[in-house]
Amino acid sequence: MTSVPAAAPAADYAAPGQELPPGKRKLIEAALRLTAGGRSFASLGLRELAREAGLNPNTFYRHFDTLDDLAREAVESVSRRLRPMLRRERWLAAHDEPHSVPRRACVAFFEFALESREAFRSALAEYHGTSPALREAVRANLHEVSAEMADDVVQLNLMPALARETIDEVCTQIVLQLFHLSDEYIAANAARREALIGYAERFIVRLFAGSALLAQHEAARA
Repeated sequence: MTSVPAAAPAADYAAPGQELPPGKRKLIEAALRLTAGGRSFASLGLRELAREAGLNPNTFYRHFDTLDDLAREAVESVSRRLRPMLRRERWLAAHDEPHSVPRRACVAFFEFALESREAFRSALAEYHGTSPALREAVRANLHEVSAEMADDVVQLNLMPALARETIDEVCTQIVLQLFHLSDEYIAANAARREALIGYAERFIVRLFAGSALLAQHEAARA
């Protein structure tokens, strides 16, 4: 990985959006608590959800039309916090020590997953869940994470030898791997968490290094 610009534009990692209305936030938090053990959002009852949130059941329809709407908003609310945090960490790491970007990004991702464990476990359950709408919502938000990672790799000039198409593919594989490792990280002890960070860092470095080597071979044959 090579040298990078001194700093990112502030807008690239500014915190987006406004705070959710209290009732909406409580319903989302209640749904995430109830689904953190592996239940699907579709299995929730409105009365159960309202009781968990400490709200009147009629409050639900002030904010959502269906449970799928609530689930999509829950996924997106987590993504809106995760994405700018990751971008900020990548840019700061690249400015300090470019070679530290993979590790610092992994630490930031896993620690966010630990702090948002209910949301991550719900998203993991819905990734292969029975609701097409929720599967698509989870995958669309993961795509946003990987697309922004690819943007940063290009803007920071971290892998100049790779075509954007290759960077997109590599970033997609990295984000999916980290996402699926997050459940193990959440459940692990401190020693295992450190091992998972090291594994994820090596995975990223090897994937990019292998892609760069393949690109060199293809260029030599052209």
